[in-house]
Amino acid sequence: MNPLANPEPWNLVAGGYQSETVPAFRQYCQKALELIGYEPYKKVVDIACGPGTLSLMLAESAAEITAIDFSAGMLDIFRRLAAEQRAKNIIIHHMDGQTLDLPDNTFDFGFSMFGLMFFPDRMAGFKELLRVLKPGGRAAVSSWAPVAESPVMQLMFGSLRAAFPERPEPKTNMLSLENPEFFQNEMTNAGFQHVMVTAFDGEWRIENADTFLESMVKGSAPLEMMRHNLGADVWAEKRKLIVAYLQENLPPLPAVLHSRALIAVGSKPV
Repeated sequence: MNPLANPEPWNLVAGGYQSETVPAFRQYCQKALELIGYEPYKKVVDIACGPGTLSLMLAESAAEITAIDFSAGMLDIFRRLAAEQRAKNIIIHHMDGQTLDLPDNTFDFGFSMFGLMFFPDRMAGFKELLRVLKPGGRAAVSSWAPVAESPVMQLMFGSLRAAFPERPEPKTNMLSLENPEFFQNEMTNAGFQHVMVTAFDGEWRIENADTFLESMVKGSAPLEMMRHNLGADVWAEKRKLIVAYLQENLPPLPAVLHSRALIAVGSKPV
């Protein structure tokens, strides 16, 4: 099983994810809202909500938001942020997105931003999302595109291979949501109609090699888990190799690089 299908890595990275990754993730959420044709004063479900990035963006416009995640650490941060924002219309549940304890035909809009892509049973995730939508309700699900299409990810994986030469080059999994055709077919086979997949290049600002690396590690569950497992001494040596690679391969700084996501939008049949 993919280790990211367990809550432990997400609990470990929760604080760094909120501080380092969420600011960049908001632009992907904004694009999903545009593609889905979001309307205010409707009921929303946010599946694998993390620290509530999308939900908090909608807190002032939605009638009600139900947000779920399997990471208690992420939800602790979400609850704190919701309290600080005085968001009264968000209901937060510690729950598995593959088996939603939510009623049928309830929500106008459903989202899973970079969450459902990690589910061990993605089809169950898609079908549960479909089930809880009202007839005619719309959903948006996002996934990362292949590493080869994202300069930010190419830099990060290239630097990791400089420190870990035995690490294989990332390859596109054509039987995953990295493949837009497969993405569209899987969501359609789950019962959604009019599914369209759009590529969107989000911007990541890079000031220098050190801050870029710290931001990526603190905000990435697999990288933070790797650092944690290696221990401080080994990581310190590997970090020197990674920073050296970044310093050699980064463009003139400060710079803006892109990371591509795929956002699929579909509707529940009436």
